[in-house]
Amino acid sequence: MRFAVSNLVTLATVVTLSTQLPQPVPEQTGPVWDITTQCSIPNESKNGTCTLPIDCPAYATINNPEDVSSVGRLSFLKKIQCSSAGTDGICCPRSKRYQTPTLNETLPKRVRHKTTRVHSRFGNDDDVCGYQSFVPKIRGGEIANIDEFPWMAMLLYELKDSKKIVHGCGGALISKNFVITAAHCVTGKDYDNKGPLKYVRLREYNVYDDPDCVIEHNFQDCSEEKIDSEPVRIITHPEYDPNFRHKYHDIALIEINQVPSYTDFLRHICLPEAKLDNGVASGKKFSVSGWGRTDIFRQQLGNNALSPIKLKVVLPYVEPEQCRRVFRAQQLEIGPGQLCAGGEKAKDTCGGDSGSPLMFYDVKAGAWVLTGIVSLGVRDCGTEGIPGVYTNVRQYLDWIKATAQM
Repeated sequence: MRFAVSNLVTLATVVTLSTQLPQPVPEQTGPVWDITTQCSIPNESKNGTCTLPIDCPAYATINNPEDVSSVGRLSFLKKIQCSSAGTDGICCPRSKRYQTPTLNETLPKRVRHKTTRVHSRFGNDDDVCGYQSFVPKIRGGEIANIDEFPWMAMLLYELKDSKKIVHGCGGALISKNFVITAAHCVTGKDYDNKGPLKYVRLREYNVYDDPDCVIEHNFQDCSEEKIDSEPVRIITHPEYDPNFRHKYHDIALIEINQVPSYTDFLRHICLPEAKLDNGVASGKKFSVSGWGRTDIFRQQLGNNALSPIKLKVVLPYVEPEQCRRVFRAQQLEIGPGQLCAGGEKAKDTCGGDSGSPLMFYDVKAGAWVLTGIVSLGVRDCGTEGIPGVYTNVRQYLDWIKATAQM
């Protein structure tokens, strides 16, 4: 649900093509790409070629979104993700089809129930923000790992007419009882027409499964059950005007009942305190995650299809003056509380991603930092040269902390 302003839309959906994350080791200053065109395919002896999904006819036959309800098919799709010369893609067979596009679903399940215990240098475990339990693999792919970005929230709405519960926006857990999102996700004409916010869902990965599982080596790695919390209170920024097309102050907080103890699948992200690097000054790359509109399922469900799987994308920072020049052509003025990222072909946030976090990995702190909130962009997501617009969270830090009593 990105916001729409003539050719601009608010981003209430997610990714097109993504690259994976920088490995969090002190020496690293940015992503390291696997520069190769040769790649391996599960269940096949011959190598494939790393290419864009749109250029692989065989891929179109196996990526039906309904099939990802099968843990074997979902895990296969994850395994064939690859990168070539910094571009994310999939491993395409040289023949016209994949021989066996699934993995063994009879493997034993292992559910990680135990609370994550973070190294003592971080302090009290429940106070630790921005930590995730694994070291990201340096390879491409827009499907996130099952325990990646454990602060991600899915906003679920009750449609006025049918009373059906649907996904419409994203958000991020910033404390044990507050989720941050975009103001246009919880107020305004689009929100009123759609229906009220019914639940904030945490520990979500695959909408078809509960609990979620993926196949890793000789077992199924499974998460805990999803958490659906009813909103206790919704607070939009006092200066946000839903009728103002520039979408300044597009930020809101949702109070929920306190979540249980943190685990590998549940934790809050760090706010951009002064002591943390939010990536803006250094002009680094950011990550965004969510369940928004994506190329990965577009052939089957059309242009407005949301993803049933948590996705991710890596986006470059765009300097303010460059961003202002781009959006003046759209009769939009970028304000001091906004920032821009993206502008690369087929890599963007999109419809359904509104409210999702723009994140930066602070290597020195060993933590993910909340830099921005998906706000608005052009209707044709992933258009080269046109970045997305995000609410700059650091500009609203005092309001967030006062409102959430942090």
